[in-house]
Amino acid sequence: MKFVQLKNTLIGRFSIFEPYHEMTHFISTRIGGYSRGPYESLNLGYGTDDDADTVTRNRLLLAEDLGIPLDWFVFPRQTHSNHVYRVVEGDRGLGSMDRQTAIPDTDALVTHVRHTCIVVQVADCVPVLLFDPVQRVIAVVHAGWRGTASAIVAETVRAMQHHYGSRPADILAAIGPSIQGCCYQVGEDVYQAFVSWDNTREKIFQYRNHQLLLDLVAANQLLLLNLGVDARNIATTDYCTRCNPRYFFSSRYGKGNTGRFIAGMMLW
Repeated sequence: MKFVQLKNTLIGRFSIFEPYHEMTHFISTRIGGYSRGPYESLNLGYGTDDDADTVTRNRLLLAEDLGIPLDWFVFPRQTHSNHVYRVVEGDRGLGSMDRQTAIPDTDALVTHVRHTCIVVQVADCVPVLLFDPVQRVIAVVHAGWRGTASAIVAETVRAMQHHYGSRPADILAAIGPSIQGCCYQVGEDVYQAFVSWDNTREKIFQYRNHQLLLDLVAANQLLLLNLGVDARNIATTDYCTRCNPRYFFSSRYGKGNTGRFIAGMMLW
């Protein structure tokens, strides 16, 4: 992932998607907005204690920089589920200006509708961007440990297959900035949540200095590979949100009091 400076804000983009001009994508950072304190400065999440009007100003600022009207955005109301929602044209604008109209109980969005920017909000959890250039389908995923344990990224790929005829071998994936295995200390309850992963569980957990660490990036890579997504079509980044609080909001770094950045995709 490389950083791109827009007029007012800084975003991240993945080179794996660059050849495809029919689609745009982005990872926002915390740089360039109006929020203050622990939400400084481009907080895009209404579900925080930040001033809602300020969050709206931040969203409008980013939308202007991207050249995408804010009422083209679609936001889910995330619950750490493995629920995938298929976005249709009539959904455009849901959750863009308030939290109440966001799509409820949803942690992944998939669509083939043009001029509809689907996004997820994150602050340590894993954002995953998926694109099928053959069927012209996009998807965004919010994968925390609960969503990863219940294989939300796999559910999203299956939704792409079911609704649009996507083939996993055609799908390109980018796993965005999140808390990495270096910093994600978890408890025995999280380890037990992955019990159905059998031997695979040992590939994503490790003990270091008597601490149990979980690698969510590796876990989501494994889910994609097991579904038939080509390893060459999966891009990752080394940016750990907890290690890079200058660029990204991190719930662990902020001890639960922080903003949200977003990962988004849109078909032109």
